Amino acid sequence: MKERVMALLISGILVVTLAGCASNPEKSIVKEKNMDKMLQEAQNTEDKSSYEQVQEEVKQYETYQTQLDDDKLKVSVHVDAKVEIPEVEKLSVYRVSQKKIKQGFLDSIRKALTPDVTYYDGQKARIRTKSDIAKSIQWYESELEGYEKDGDTVMAEEVKESLKEEQEAYKKAPDSVKLTDYPLDNKIQNIKDLYNSNPEDEFYSWLHELHGDGEMFFGLSDGADGNFHSLYMQNCENYGNCLRYDCNKTGYTSNITHADVGSDIPEIALWENDKKPDFHNDDKGDIAMDIQDTDSVECVDNEPLTLSLEEAQKKVEAFLKQVGLEDYACYEKGKFSQIIDSGLEQGDTIPYRDVYRFLCLRKLDDVFVNNQAGFKLVDEWRGKDYVKKMWENEAVSIAVNDSGIVDFYYLSPLSIDDTVVEKSSIKSFSEIKDTFEQMVVIENASDDLEGMTESQKVSIKVTDVRLVYTRISEKDSFDTGLIVPVWDFEGTITDEYGYEQTGNILSINAIDGSVIDPYLGY
Repeated sequence: MKERVMALLISGILVVTLAGCASNPEKSIVKEKNMDKMLQEAQNTEDKSSYEQVQEEVKQYETYQTQLDDDKLKVSVHVDAKVEIPEVEKLSVYRVSQKKIKQGFLDSIRKALTPDVTYYDGQKARIRTKSDIAKSIQWYESELEGYEKDGDTVMAEEVKESLKEEQEAYKKAPDSVKLTDYPLDNKIQNIKDLYNSNPEDEFYSWLHELHGDGEMFFGLSDGADGNFHSLYMQNCENYGNCLRYDCNKTGYTSNITHADVGSDIPEIALWENDKKPDFHNDDKGDIAMDIQDTDSVECVDNEPLTLSLEEAQKKVEAFLKQVGLEDYACYEKGKFSQIIDSGLEQGDTIPYRDVYRFLCLRKLDDVFVNNQAGFKLVDEWRGKDYVKKMWENEAVSIAVNDSGIVDFYYLSPLSIDDTVVEKSSIKSFSEIKDTFEQMVVIENASDDLEGMTESQKVSIKVTDVRLVYTRISEKDSFDTGLIVPVWDFEGTITDEYGYEQTGNILSINAIDGSVIDPYLGY
């Protein structure tokens, strides 16, 4: 069988919330962000509301409605939201840390999804052959000709350097690479060991630079069963722990764009079912993307979706039980269209398939742990050292079609290490509501107020208010966090340019009323 190998880009995109990062104003309604004080308030059952009291209070807010308009900051907020609160006896505070993915879990995933599939070293699929490099050389030669014709000597010199590098790479490149010559033993590997054994390998050098003493597994199938399976797993102190499985019938896929290796939900691969992206070359010759109606792009015919959403959900629930993830439950679900081919060069066609996509979140005390508003990011110089670390959102993302589970992403799993407060007090919803109404405008005001026209404004529609658990990061510790009750305000933001995003708008700590900064994680 002729092997079709595409580069599998193992990377993540930071799925940031829609809220801005303005700090809390000096108003009495907003408390100082202090972890010790917050925990003291959580334990204060005399002066603070109990969860039972808040449950009673919320009954009068079956819907929360208000209109906020700030002409000075040019923000308009329309709230017509359901208010949802868990039907549990209490809410607690937990200390958590990042959970490593172990060999036993990797084995259970292989057994559940690909019991009869042999995996081969995915790195070998990344090796460029002479044929691959020849195409690159041809492209650089064309670019060089254009720059020289235009008299752009600066760009011409840059292209000459790249062309020279490619010509040298061509001399060392193999004529072909046969993936099946490199079977794996299905064991998790230490990245440092791989790098030391292959110091000239660009991929292992890149992984070692990012992950240091981290661990990984990267396997691809040969497509002999009519499906191309890819399985990637990483344990990384700085960029998180994750496991990703993808399967389709056209080749190895890249559902996410290359960036620093992370472990986030691959939102870029999924579009609502009534709209699909159309890739084309824009007037600059670059790849552009438009969103078009479903009828404009046909799905591939060998990946049908005829089963019902209910049937797909049963498959998901059975799978979660089989691999020991019973603590996760469906938080969002729907029918989506998905890119299943990574080729975006001029002339390539982009096939699509429809899938049911399930976002599953951990339930703790029968309360969802929704961390859309609180990942931890450190990206700064500390003395002479540049430090970049991220601790992203815990989630399970699963895609299903008639073939079964075709995507499974297990992202940033948590270890529940300690119960810090068994029965936490929380603020009344009326206090939280007041904080929201004061902060939502400030947090979402444009950074370019002077550049906005009279008619431009930021428009916000809030459709859901939910009390959930969220992981917040302890200020002086990157490696541990706290799970606390948080009010999530969700809906749609349309910025001053008409760009619309749907998701988390503002998250407020239910214990101390502080607004969570999504970039700091607390």
